[in-house]
Amino acid sequence: MTAAATQRLAREIALNREFVDEKEVAFLSLAWTWLRIERTGRQFFSSFGITDAQFNALMILWDYRRTPLQQKELAELLVVNPASLGGVVDRMQLKGWVRREDDPADRRAYFVRLTETGISKLKEVRGPYYKLLDAAFEGFENRDLGNFIDFNDKFRSRLDGYAAQHVQRERKG
Repeated sequence: MTAAATQRLAREIALNREFVDEKEVAFLSLAWTWLRIERTGRQFFSSFGITDAQFNALMILWDYRRTPLQQKELAELLVVNPASLGGVVDRMQLKGWVRREDDPADRRAYFVRLTETGISKLKEVRGPYYKLLDAAFEGFENRDLGNFIDFNDKFRSRLDGYAAQHVQRERKG
């Protein structure tokens, strides 16, 4: 961590005090970066008339195009509540990107499938999306990317472990 990066972060988040320690700098850097990623994503996807959730759904449906997915399975893969995905699928269906088909094995469920229009929309956005990723990571060496991936993996594991410990403490207490 460099002093310049820490000072730049403090300015960007309008911090009106000193950071408590490097852990706070790291956490706020991660949170601020995530907010910037979300903002960039909203701007990028809206320029194509699509949302990030719709794009992610199209990508997953493409990846699973040979395996029919129920809406609840799509929600699990997107890591969202199935009820909130309903609105996303509704809007995608109105645009002709997906269609719903009854699941003959479960009268309460239906499959969500890509249409040709959905495939066209995905192809329209996917190329520029990967160009955006290339530009965002330009100049980073594979070693740097590997360290970044390893860091995030360890951080997620610690958060998961902390959450599990917290739940156990709450149950005992």
